[in-house]
Amino acid sequence: MIVRVLSVQIAPEHGAEFHEHLREQGLPRIQAHPGLVSAHVGRRTEGSDEQAIIVTIWRDWDSLTDALGPDPSKPYLLPKSLKLVASARVEHFEAVELPPLSRTAAGGEAVLAAPMVL
Repeated sequence: MIVRVLSVQIAPEHGAEFHEHLREQGLPRIQAHPGLVSAHVGRRTEGSDEQAIIVTIWRDWDSLTDALGPDPSKPYLLPKSLKLVASARVEHFEAVELPPLSRTAAGGEAVLAAPMVL
């Protein structure tokens, strides 16, 4: 599996508009591709600066390039979102197999089934 991380510096005063556009157009467009395993979005604000990450997990490199084109190292941004973004960076990683989470802890908290060594 391939982990793709798109890091975005959102243009000043456009955070709400960026996230609305992402929810309504960006994510649905990506989620339509069969090779997509999952998608996650996070954000961080520091004063008036706002950053976002879009982490997508793909079945394999071919699935990623089928969805995003032959050069997925470029940010996948729809034209409207370009004015909402000050800068963007893409990184790709090979996924590392980890032990499954155990859901048997008291209080329903998830804990690792076995110690993890990286």
